[in-house]
Amino acid sequence: MKLQPKAVIFDMDGLLIDSEPLWRMAEQQVFASAGITLNEQMCLQTTGLSTEEVVRYWYEEFDVRRDDVPIVAQQLEDTMVKLIREEGEPLPGVYPLLQRCQELDLSLAIASGSADRLIEATMERLALSPYFDFYHSAEHEMAGKPDPAVYLTTIAKLGLKASQCIAFEDSVRGVQAAKKAGIYTIAVPESGMPKGPDFAIADQVLDSLDQAMMLSPFAMTPAPH
Repeated sequence: MKLQPKAVIFDMDGLLIDSEPLWRMAEQQVFASAGITLNEQMCLQTTGLSTEEVVRYWYEEFDVRRDDVPIVAQQLEDTMVKLIREEGEPLPGVYPLLQRCQELDLSLAIASGSADRLIEATMERLALSPYFDFYHSAEHEMAGKPDPAVYLTTIAKLGLKASQCIAFEDSVRGVQAAKKAGIYTIAVPESGMPKGPDFAIADQVLDSLDQAMMLSPFAMTPAPH
């Protein structure tokens, strides 16, 4: 399939920023104060969910009867903002791919399950603002990924059709959301994580964003200005 996209939409956590280890650290710390003990493997179960969805997920799993979901979600976000600002690092291939997209005159957007302030902290820490036209958070939608809402809104903001976009995702829920929105989807699962059958619905699966530079259209010669 020859792709001639006009825009590329990126997930953020675990794709642009190496934040999944930070999320696991934050979740273990915050949920311990609520009497919930999580290990790293358990934390993988909620990859791609919004912060409040993560809290509801574990409250349901552990049959916790408390009405403080927004408060715990806030604590989780506070911890993450601090960790991002202190320790956040880009994943391999981020800047070369973003620069390549700019050379090809592609519009760029972030469609993330994270809250606005986490996206903003990441963009500031990694100096991403010059690359992106805008970002959109699933916190403004009725449901987070795998619901396609965050992608459908992003497409609408771009003023494009789904067929004119490419999405990059690192989680199964994110891939499901992008595919439901009708977007050609490239999965880049977190390094060291299994690329099992759940990722089979993605149009392509890569080991890192570095590999994207070899794909059409990113390997194309930019049109002269």
